Amino acid sequence: MRLGTARWLVVVGALLWPHVPGAQTADRPCAFDGIRRGQRPACLGGERSILGRTYCVHVPAAPKAGLPVVLLLHGYTSNGEAQSRYFDLDTFVDKRGFILVKPNGTPDAKGALYWNTGRHPSAGVPDDVAYLTAVLQDVVAAFGADTNRIFVVGHSNGAFMANRLACAHGDRIAAIVSLAGAVDPASCHPATPVSVLTVHGTSDRLIQYAGGKTGVVGAYASADATLAFWAQADGCKGERTAGKQLQLTCDGPAADTSVSSYSGCPAGVAVEHWKLEGVGHVPNFSLPAWPVAVLDFLWAHPKVRPPK
Repeated sequence: MRLGTARWLVVVGALLWPHVPGAQTADRPCAFDGIRRGQRPACLGGERSILGRTYCVHVPAAPKAGLPVVLLLHGYTSNGEAQSRYFDLDTFVDKRGFILVKPNGTPDAKGALYWNTGRHPSAGVPDDVAYLTAVLQDVVAAFGADTNRIFVVGHSNGAFMANRLACAHGDRIAAIVSLAGAVDPASCHPATPVSVLTVHGTSDRLIQYAGGKTGVVGAYASADATLAFWAQADGCKGERTAGKQLQLTCDGPAADTSVSSYSGCPAGVAVEHWKLEGVGHVPNFSLPAWPVAVLDFLWAHPKVRPPK
């Protein structure tokens, strides 16, 4: 998947990653506070290697067996460490007790990191499903992680990849959080139900809320169609209903996030959507509201295994 034209790269550079977080700060109320453009931070944690590629993993200071895993997938042109600092997830590794995994995609012809989501297969592209599966297997083996609490969080290109992983390995992944991404209904056949939280800004000009077509991913489903697909795939029998309002960004009104979800899903499985009103592709998230809300959703949805 060699990505787009020069014009597309300009658009991506302007919209997808206008800010890259720098060092962590103790008083950082918004995601864009105290950050610098264009930085590629060093790994916070330790590096491991699998299938000839390295990845960064951050474990608690006092690690123990049975911890959950959060696999974080960055957006196009970003990287694992920058994405994590944007979401402020490293701050919670010790507070919440989990293993944070921050791999990097592969450089394209322009040097920008990307994930091969399978939409434009061609010779020479990486098999990122195989790679990320191997990363998760390595983490479980090395740290004795809880195989019922393997979670994936992705943004943009990383969100498309999170959906693809859930489609390919629904038997292993408990839940995903997809920010500004979409599922590919034609190629998604999850083996077992996966809890899914989709998050999307209504003013996203890059991956539009109503769906569309881009030079990178081709045609993609709308936010509503993506949620409806997962509800059907997971076996939810009820209707989609509105829930509570949330305040998740620093740029929106007091209640900028509308929550909705499907009812009648299998026990322990959720299909939920957070609609960011008037928010674009790279939200200026309120901290710690955003990471706390994401982790709360994941923690509430461990893998539901069928009885033996």
